[in-house]
Parts: sequence; C-alpha cells; structure tokens
Amino acid sequence: MVKLLLIPLFLFSSVVMTSACSSGNATSFKKNPLANESLLLKVKNYSGLIKIKRDELKKNNNPKVRYELANYYYLSQDYRSSMYYLTPLLASGASADIYLLQAKNLAALGEYKKSLSFVDIALSKQRNNAQGLNLKGVIQAQMGELDAALSSFTQARASYEKEEDVVNNMAMIYIIQKKYTEAVQLLLPIYLRGYSNPQLEHNLIFALAKSGDLRYAKDIMKKRNFSKHPDLLATDLFNVQTF
Repeated sequence: MVKLLLIPLFLFSSVVMTSACSSGNATSFKKNPLANESLLLKVKNYSGLIKIKRDELKKNNNPKVRYELANYYYLSQDYRSSMYYLTPLLASGASADIYLLQAKNLAALGEYKKSLSFVDIALSKQRNNAQGLNLKGVIQAQMGELDAALSSFTQARASYEKEEDVVNNMAMIYIIQKKYTEAVQLLLPIYLRGYSNPQLEHNLIFALAKSGDLRYAKDIMKKRNFSKHPDLLATDLFNVQTF
C-alpha cells in the first residue's frame, strides 16, 4: 500500500524487516509453503518473501508470481527492482492493478507526473477503482493540486475505498488549507467509533489544538500516552506556524 500524504509534524511510515521463524520449524514450512509465505507476510519479512517468489519465477515465468514479486520489492522500498520485474507485464497489456503498482513505485521515487499517467491508465480500465482514485488524490496532493486531490479522495470514498484511510487523507488536505474545524469534523467521528490509528489520532490532536480545543487535544494525548507533558505540547501545537 502507498504511504498516505503526511503533514510535516507527523511522519509515521516505516518498513519492519523481521526474521520470520526459527530453524526448528523449517521442516513444517517446507511441507506447507503457503503457510510459510503467510507467516512471512504477517511479520513483514519482505526479504524472505522476495526469495520465495524469485525461486518460483525461476521455475515458472508466471505473470501472477511476477506481480507478487514486484509488489514485495515495492513493500521493501526497492522501487527500481519492482519496476524491473513489472516491465514485461506492462508490455503485454496489463490489468489495472499492475499499472497502479507502477504508479506507486514512481510516486515513491518522486516522479509524480509519470505516476499520475499510470494511474489514469488504470482508471481508464476501471473507472471507479477506489484504490486508484485514492492514489490519484495522494499524488495530486504531493504536486500541490489540493482541490483536485480532495475531489479524487471524495470519489474514492464514494467507491468504497477503506473509509478511514480516505477520510484521513481528506482531513490532511483541510489541515494544509488551515481548515482545522473541517478536519476535526471528519476525523472525530472515526475516532469516537473506536478506530485506532496513530497517524489519524495525531492529525486529530493537531487539528483540535489548532482549532482551539486544547482540552480535548490534551485528553486524547493522555489517553493514548502520546506525551509526558500534554499541556505543554497542546499549547505548542496551537502556536506552531504551518505551511
């Protein structure tokens, strides 16, 4: 998945490279490679997953395996390797998800115009592709086209993309535009439904503080143990100069 648009105060993107298993389970994994892959994916051991898919691709040049390998390279932040393995798929008339993966690679490399062109190709194949519409909004926001980004996010929400992610993106646009009350109105209902996500919660705290509701911002910080000094942090957030 592409990382969401982030405001400068709150950067929460990381890839965790973790060892997947102990040697004592090696025999059972060999007997059940799907279970092995599932565990590696669960712990985000992309190096192990890449090895599995490379070995599979050597035995059988299967488009599905090639796409999975390219996706694992993307998830491991090796975007150029991902594009290398996508090239034959793009040349043979690709499905929308392949164009979107290429777009995510290009966006991660900062090539936003090229990335947007691949998103548009994907959307020409699937007009209401929610992932594509959300990705288009992210890229447009990175290019500074905030109104267009908000329109794309709205379409993604209507196409049933994961609501929490899209709403968080929409709120970030409002934060950049200094429309803090609008951002709170989007984020607060999701927070009150019990949805837990550090990025969304930090953005809600920021929007609350900037809109003057320091008490509620402090309450959330205390509840989530985000700061040892919530009173000072809330005041600092209120006073910080943005964008």
